[in-house]
Amino acid sequence: MPREKEKMKIMYVVESLGGGVLSYLLLLCNELAKKNDITLLYGVRKQTPNNLRELFDNRVNLIEVNNFQRTVSPSADYRAYCEVKQQIMDVKPDIVHLNSSKAGAIGRIIKLFNSRSLKNTQFFYTPHGYSFLMGNESPVKRNIYYGIEAILSKLNTTTIACGIGEYKYAKKIDKDSKYVNNCVDLDYIDSFVNSDSNTLTNVFYTVGRINEQKNPKLFNQIALRHPEWQFIWIGDGPMRDELSASNIKVTGWLSNQEVMRNIQEYDNFILTSKWEGLPIVLLEAMALRKKCFVTDVSGNSEVINDTNGFKFKTIDEFDKQYASIKKDENLCKGVMARKDVECLYSKDSFVQEYSRIYEG
Repeated sequence: MPREKEKMKIMYVVESLGGGVLSYLLLLCNELAKKNDITLLYGVRKQTPNNLRELFDNRVNLIEVNNFQRTVSPSADYRAYCEVKQQIMDVKPDIVHLNSSKAGAIGRIIKLFNSRSLKNTQFFYTPHGYSFLMGNESPVKRNIYYGIEAILSKLNTTTIACGIGEYKYAKKIDKDSKYVNNCVDLDYIDSFVNSDSNTLTNVFYTVGRINEQKNPKLFNQIALRHPEWQFIWIGDGPMRDELSASNIKVTGWLSNQEVMRNIQEYDNFILTSKWEGLPIVLLEAMALRKKCFVTDVSGNSEVINDTNGFKFKTIDEFDKQYASIKKDENLCKGVMARKDVECLYSKDSFVQEYSRIYEG
């Protein structure tokens, strides 16, 4: 009989565990834990569910990093560096996969200063939306972020972009970058489908943190122009006050199960982001055959095309796109959106691709 392959020790590190990154890591950790030893180091945020242990496979070792925080803080970041370094040295993983900018920077610096001890450990990095794409920062800061990414990319770490849009930027920084499209679990999503629910054609919903990236100002402007419609923002964040229109409802953070149950009756999904990696909430909406309206920015524009949804840059363009629906009685964009998710963003290909990359 052939010998069974030895289990790999895989460690994931993420500064902020919530939203799309949580969905990504849930699927990846739970699937790979069937054949490998998985450890997840994570930081807690308001959007981090209280029942993490219930969500993850029992075989996934969950370790909270107490000093992980979103903002730059030399003292807290150094303490987080020490925490993460100690865990890496204790676990001695074969693979360390860093997720998002803060964990990516700390993890790669650990590799730099401990190269001899970690010579047998492979490091990977997934940005989930590069910091130098942040539209709320000045050109000077964005150039600094780009320079930091360029320097850190030299530290023998392979970047795995989460979609083709992010990959285009990753290749400019490191020509050896790879990409694996984000995915969604269609069986899980379909388990929430309720054929008896009414379809509310005058409701637009979105999901995410209310911050500069998600552009609540534009969301609010669209709502103000269309008082005849209802707009629902599932999530919370520091720019909640920007959502001042009377026809906007902010739910606060909900569990993914609550989100899935609530959105079944809503007909329209809208994403007003200034930049994205590859948004999982968009893939979920497509899987549910929603009419998807997204801003024409990297991350969105590689997913949505003329056959499966609507792209816009301004409120006027949004209005034109919505008006076009009424003119096309044979519109099948929801069906095409579902087919695209099935073909391009499936769970099986996602897990297989990561396994192949890890195994070299």
